[in-house]
Amino acid sequence: MNKNWMESRYTLGSIVARSNAMTQIMPEAQKAANDSTRLLIVGEIGVGKKTLARAIHYSGNRAKKPFVSIPCERLTPDSVDRILFGDNSSSGILEEAAEGTLVLSGLEDLGPIAQDRILTVLREESAQDKECESRLCNIRMIATANVEEFAQVLADGSFLVELHELLSEATIEMPALEQREADLPYLVNDILKEFAVRERIETPSVPFHYMDLLTKVAWPENARQLRNHLESVMALSEGNFDPEILLAHFEEIEAPQTIRAAVHNLLSKLNGESNLASAMNS
Repeated sequence: MNKNWMESRYTLGSIVARSNAMTQIMPEAQKAANDSTRLLIVGEIGVGKKTLARAIHYSGNRAKKPFVSIPCERLTPDSVDRILFGDNSSSGILEEAAEGTLVLSGLEDLGPIAQDRILTVLREESAQDKECESRLCNIRMIATANVEEFAQVLADGSFLVELHELLSEATIEMPALEQREADLPYLVNDILKEFAVRERIETPSVPFHYMDLLTKVAWPENARQLRNHLESVMALSEGNFDPEILLAHFEEIEAPQTIRAAVHNLLSKLNGESNLASAMNS
C-alpha cells in the first residue's frame, strides 16, 4: 500500500461513526486534531485507539510532519535512553517526531525509569542533551492505554501522577465494539476493502446471513478480533466466503449455544444459496 493511500485511509473523515457511541466522541477528536493539546486515548483492547490517534494526526496541521509510534513495553531500563534520545549510530524517536506526533502506545506498560525520562522531557520541553534541544521541541504527544489496566496502575501508585496529568490534558474514551452495532457493517466493508487493495482483488460482497451473524457474535477483543477473523477467512478462502471456513472460525470463538446454533443455520443457508446458484448456472 502506498503512503498516500495510508494517509487518506487514516483521517477523521474515514473513521466509521454511525453509532451514537462514536458520534459522541468525534467532536472531541476533531478538536484534538485542531490543536496540540496532549491527548490520552483510553479503551478496551482492540477498539482502535492507535487508529484514532493516527486519524487525529493526519486530520490536523501536523499531517505533513512525522507520525511516530512506540509501544511502551519497548521502553525498558536498558533501551529507554537509546530509543528516546538516540546514540552515535541512530537518532531517537524524539528527534524523529520533531514537529510531528509521537504516540506512546500502551501507557500501562510504561516502567518507572521510562516514566521519569518522559516526565523530564515534558517538564523541560527538551532532552537532557542540549545539542538536541532545537530538534526536540514542538512534539505533539498522544498516549493510548487499556482503560482497566491503566486505572489499576494509577490506583496502586505505580504510575507518576504528574506524568498522568501532563499526558492527559484531554482524554477520549473509545467505545467497545458492542456499543457500535450500527457501525459494524461499515467496519466490515472497510476491512474487506483494505484487504482487497492489499491483495489486489475485487472487494468481496458479504452474504446477508453472514453480516447478520457478525452483529450477533460477541467480540471480546473488539475491532481487532473482527479484523483478524475477516482477514483470516478471506485468506483461507482465497477472497471468498467459504461456508466451511466460516463455520470453523465461528466455532473457535467462545460464544453461547444460541450463537453456535446460528452458525449452523448460517452454514445451511449459505450452502443452500451456493447449491441454488450452481443449479441456475448448469
